[in-house]
Amino acid sequence: MKRRYHHYEKWEEIQHGMWRTLHGKERTIYLEKAAQLMKNTDAFRVAMLNASMSWTYSCEVHLSGGFNRQAWMGHAGCCLATGSPEDITREAWHTLTQIEQDLANAAADSVLADWDKRQCQNVG
Repeated sequence: MKRRYHHYEKWEEIQHGMWRTLHGKERTIYLEKAAQLMKNTDAFRVAMLNASMSWTYSCEVHLSGGFNRQAWMGHAGCCLATGSPEDITREAWHTLTQIEQDLANAAADSVLADWDKRQCQNVG
């Protein structure tokens, strides 16, 4: 797949606050929300699928390039579903057990395979 670029002002993740900074009690609230979502594999898959279908520009930039696609997809799903910023989602990731991480990664892989398939269909 050829790398795609869009100006950052078009990225839906910016508009949804994926890179905003939170402090204090707010961090704890979002950390719990992100962790609970990632532990619920079916809900997490749906959240990532929603992000993959509605964040056109962000997905094209981050999923067509050399980024950690699994991590970015998880961050996007958590941001869209819970409002959790990327750094809090990353922190929440480390509260999951290895089994929960493996299941979350498998869910991300299935969403990424779906996104890749849709991109190939749109090209052909």
